[in-house]
Parts: sequence; structure tokens; C-alpha cells
Amino acid sequence: MIERIIAIDVGGTNIKYGIVAGGVVQTFSSEPTYPEAGKDQLLEKLKGIIKKYSKVSARVGLGIAGLVDHERGVVYNPPNFPGWDEVDVKRILESSTDVRCFVVNDANAYALGEWQFGSGRGFEDVIAITLGTGVGGGIITGGRLILGAMNFAGEIGHMVIDPSGPVCNCGQRGCLEAFLGNGYFSQRARAYFQRQGQKLDDYSPHILAELARNGNKSAAFLWQEYGTFLGIGLVNLIHLFDPDVIVLGGGISGAFDLFIDSCLQILRSRVMGFERRKLKIEKASLGSNASLLGAYYFALMEGNVS
Repeated sequence: MIERIIAIDVGGTNIKYGIVAGGVVQTFSSEPTYPEAGKDQLLEKLKGIIKKYSKVSARVGLGIAGLVDHERGVVYNPPNFPGWDEVDVKRILESSTDVRCFVVNDANAYALGEWQFGSGRGFEDVIAITLGTGVGGGIITGGRLILGAMNFAGEIGHMVIDPSGPVCNCGQRGCLEAFLGNGYFSQRARAYFQRQGQKLDDYSPHILAELARNGNKSAAFLWQEYGTFLGIGLVNLIHLFDPDVIVLGGGISGAFDLFIDSCLQILRSRVMGFERRKLKIEKASLGSNASLLGAYYFALMEGNVS
């Protein structure tokens, strides 16, 4: 009989959860996170979700943002969750629900999901990147997820591509995220449009994508620039890990057609031995289910993925 596992994806806005079996999401629900209500309120909400399904499954895979000790299930400083510092999520949830809990960084969960069930399926060396409010990701090499000495590896968004670039929320200058994150991209778009003597009511990536597809040259230029910055980041990752495939997901991947050509142009001109490589750049295929399926896989393997 195929084992059913509770899968939970804790985001800054919503908690998505359900039952997954055989790599298929059988039930799905979502509810607001309300992180401003505090740590205890969120933990109680997670306990309630697990208890709701505890008769169905004795295991839960939980993906959450922040630095995560994947072995101990401790979460450190998750962004957008005020009042969290060092929280022993695994112990707290297990002691209250009698369900075995496996905690994984949400970007690593996303990478595991796309690797096992999505656009990275069938490959042994995969880099999966989420492009959205921030830039996250996970790295699978030789069929194993890279976690590092402290389980903190894979912070792709905080790779510096320009030491004199814009300040990132992490405190560094010139991080990949400081060029590609939604907010930073919108700020750059606002400044660029104003220099062109143009003004928009909304500089969100969604609106900029619509404008570019409708022939707006300023918006098209910004997406080409986006692809250039992304390409510079990918050059570093390719030289370090030599992947079979790079999977691009997250909300901004909806504009894949607008930035992929300039991204590939950078790769062709800067990656050593590019033509000899079998590298593929793919759009993610699982959508919002990627992290859920990755959390499921992490629990299915009892955390033995690195």
C-alpha cells in the first residue's frame, strides 16, 4: 500500500497543506499564515493541521523559509516571521501530535519536488531556483541534495554578482536577489521609466510583463536586463556544479519568454565549454505544488536526501 504523508508548505502569506501519496497531491487546502500574530499562534495552527490528518498519516514533511537544521528540525530566523529566532519546530510538533515531523527549508523542498516529480525528473545534477519576492533554490548533485556542514547551503539568492550593487535585505551589497527579487525589480523599473519621462501606476512584474508583450520597449529592455543579471548568476553556478538542468520557477518564471533569450546569450558568451555541455534551462512544471511534493519526499526519505 502506498504510504500517505502530510505535506505542509509554510509561506509568509499562506500555509498550503494536504495529503500526498505516490507523488500525487490527494487533498489540498490553504489558509492565511498571519505571521504578525506571533510564533505561538503559528505553531498552534500547524499542530491543528497535523492533528486533523493524524489518523491518516504518521509522518509530516514541513517546508518553511529560513535557515533550517534539517537533521534536528530547528528553524533559525525565518524571514517574514517576527519573533522567531531559534525554534525547535520538530520537537514542538512531535511532542504535541505524536506524528513524526521532518522539517526542510522551503527552497530545498521546492528543489526536491521539481527534481523528483517535475522538470528535473530523471537527472542526477539539478539546480532549482525560485524567482519571486526573493531568490531561493536548492542544489542536487550526484543525486543528493547539498546541505553543507551546518545544513545552511543553497542560499543562491545571496551570491554576490556585483560588490558595489544595491543593498540586499540580508545586509550585503549586490546579491543576486537584490537584482532579481520582485521589490528590487519594481524599484529599478520605476527609476528607469521615470528617466524615460514615463509613469506607471503599477510597476509589478506582472504589469511589466504585459507591457513588454504589448510592445513597450522600456518594459522589454527591463526584462532583457533581468535575464542578463540572472545569466551572470547562473554562470557562477554552472562553473561550480556543472548541472544537467537548471529549473526556473516562482512567480517571475511566468515571464520566462521575456528574459530567457538574454539569459542564454550570457551563458553562451561566458560559460566555459558551453557548447560541449548537455545543460538544459527549463521552466518549472509543478507550480505551487513543488514545495509540497518536496516536503512529502523529504518525509518519505526520513530526511535522508543529502
